[in-house]
Amino acid sequence: MGVMRLPKVAGLIAVLLLAVMAGFSSQPAQAATARNEGVSQPLRIQLKWRHQFQFAGFYAAEVKGFFRDEGLDVRLVEGGPTVDPVTSVVSGGAEFGVGNSTLIIERTAGKPVVAVAAFFQRSPFVILARRDDRLHSVRDLEGRTLMLEEHAAELVAYLKLAGVDLDKVRKVPHTGDVRSLALGSPDRIDATSAYTSTEPYFAIRADIPVRMFDPRDIGIDFYGDTLFTTQGFADTHPEKVRAMRRAVIRGWEYALAHQDEIISYMLNTYVPEDDRTHLGFEAQITKDLIGTDLVDIGYLSLSRWRHIADVFTQAGLMTDGEVPDDFMFEVTEPLPAWVYQWLGWLSALALLALLAAHWFYRLNKELKQEIARRRALEEDLRALATTDPLTGLANRRQLEERAAAEITRSRRHNHDLGVILLDLNEFKELNDAHGHGFGDRCLQAVAGTCKSVLRDIDLAARYGGDEFLIMLPETDARSVQTVAERLRRMIGGLTIDPSDRPLSASLGLGFLTPDDRGLDDIIARADADMYRDKRAGR
Repeated sequence: MGVMRLPKVAGLIAVLLLAVMAGFSSQPAQAATARNEGVSQPLRIQLKWRHQFQFAGFYAAEVKGFFRDEGLDVRLVEGGPTVDPVTSVVSGGAEFGVGNSTLIIERTAGKPVVAVAAFFQRSPFVILARRDDRLHSVRDLEGRTLMLEEHAAELVAYLKLAGVDLDKVRKVPHTGDVRSLALGSPDRIDATSAYTSTEPYFAIRADIPVRMFDPRDIGIDFYGDTLFTTQGFADTHPEKVRAMRRAVIRGWEYALAHQDEIISYMLNTYVPEDDRTHLGFEAQITKDLIGTDLVDIGYLSLSRWRHIADVFTQAGLMTDGEVPDDFMFEVTEPLPAWVYQWLGWLSALALLALLAAHWFYRLNKELKQEIARRRALEEDLRALATTDPLTGLANRRQLEERAAAEITRSRRHNHDLGVILLDLNEFKELNDAHGHGFGDRCLQAVAGTCKSVLRDIDLAARYGGDEFLIMLPETDARSVQTVAERLRRMIGGLTIDPSDRPLSASLGLGFLTPDDRGLDDIIARADADMYRDKRAGR
């Protein structure tokens, strides 16, 4: 990192002075407007779960005075596995709540909820299952017990669209304790709804071997924690809603840049029984869910809500996929560019402070052991989050991350980038004839074949169902064709007991072009090529 020159420093200082002056002139007026709207009682925010780092932005807004700066008197109401924030807010038990993508289901069902700001751009919902020789895929939940929390409809949609017969799944209320997955638990279950930021941590700490089924593996990627209120409150007190949104956005900005400080406040105020290691790990996962690398904190998109509604409609959880025009309170405005610049500096300073603290604390033997345990835990959770549990290949999350990096690298260095999309022929018929266990063995055999042709820089991923994708950086069209034909021959030589019928696959090729916006464009061409191959009877 180079040394910043004096004119640039002076310019930044001038920008900050202007921003501070603007803040002094506008914030009192905004706060006065909010105070004059006539709501004398404290504003209550119904949280969706027990106190944890999931709500750090709210705690930061409380302790740093961001609510007070906006003229708001706020009380945070703890939630839990049986708490329904929508019921609480609609019935008058709170003015605001923290919900998720099921808000659109509630709105179309007649409940007057209004989305104000989406703080989690990625949903943390997954299904955690106890690792079992007979539980390899999400379809194996049929005949087993699933612990499901309130308002986990996106997981219900995931199960339905993944082909699970929900009538064959025993659903029980969520206890809030992942240790119910343990073999010796009196209320033992086979799987549970979970957040990637919490339950996997506690499962590994309790030495419970688990596998993760992620809705994103079949393209379900919804909003997570979303601030909402009622239509009546939004219409009557619009400036209070804007003030609340501003305060919590400031809170999240601060919490992400000062994680240790907010964790200390939480331990002293809300969760004295928790530990810093857990909250620190949750903070790392939460930062990824908020997605500040993609959009501004709190950003809402009408097109994304329409996509969410379409998925819920396909799963039979909504009868009408339309999103009402007034479902979103307001379209959020992007933050000015200088905010990102200074947040970057704050993050760098926070990282340096963390490294310094680590250097001093590592002299303590007990803390060194804790750090080593945390690193092992992170590796286990990273593997759970990025690997397909059945085949051991990359899942779609890892594929998307690697593809973005490879596309950037290929364009920078003018390298070729090829993709092979592979689909097993007549797999459904084979699967139906011989059972899911046979189908899983077929998929594992094909995955092993894909791995055998890879170089160190290549990536093989399970794209979904019986589809596989191989990404080949720095590989020209002729070489990609050679790899594809080799794969076809090797798969054609596979036979899986009890069927003596050899497997076969259709393959399609796609290549990066200058006009491509991302991996989806390459896959679209590979998919079209694959179906030409399939129609040709190969």
